[in-house]
Amino acid sequence: MTPEVIRERLSSLREMDFTGAEKLAEDMAKDAREPLGSFARILQWSSYQDRSKVESVLKLLDELSILPWLSASRNLEGAPRIQALSEAHRIYQDLDRRVIENLRGMLKEQTPIPRPASPGPIEVAVPATRECDEAYLLLRHLHKPDEADADDRRYRLSFARTTEEERDGLIRDYVETGEFK
Repeated sequence: MTPEVIRERLSSLREMDFTGAEKLAEDMAKDAREPLGSFARILQWSSYQDRSKVESVLKLLDELSILPWLSASRNLEGAPRIQALSEAHRIYQDLDRRVIENLRGMLKEQTPIPRPASPGPIEVAVPATRECDEAYLLLRHLHKPDEADADDRRYRLSFARTTEEERDGLIRDYVETGEFK
């Protein structure tokens, strides 16, 4: 969607037209790979008459609206900047909560993950993993965002070399304590 199309559709929305706003949000979600720069620019114009409509549509886009809020905050000052940063933070926290919730649910799944297809001979076989193993490693990575990449890779390698029983024990310890060993 071009900025002109977005502006046109926003202008045609009536106040409290939730159906129209949801339709616009759905259409924009289809184009989500495109940057939503036009929203960030509109948020920066405090005098723009349809600013409240832009904010309503961004709220419907959930995590797709994080970058427009952050982008807009760079050129705002005072209360509007705090509002933009607060919205981005609130949406990010909600996304983080949902991702962690889904990963924690995956910790119960013992389904083996198929090994990637190899184009030729391999010296060292890729260790077999299960859904719970990958969920555990992703959760660990999310809980330790400042860990050096080399340390994360070393942990992943040592984790892959352990037996299923040992991995199950680490997963069980995390579920019980919420901490990684």
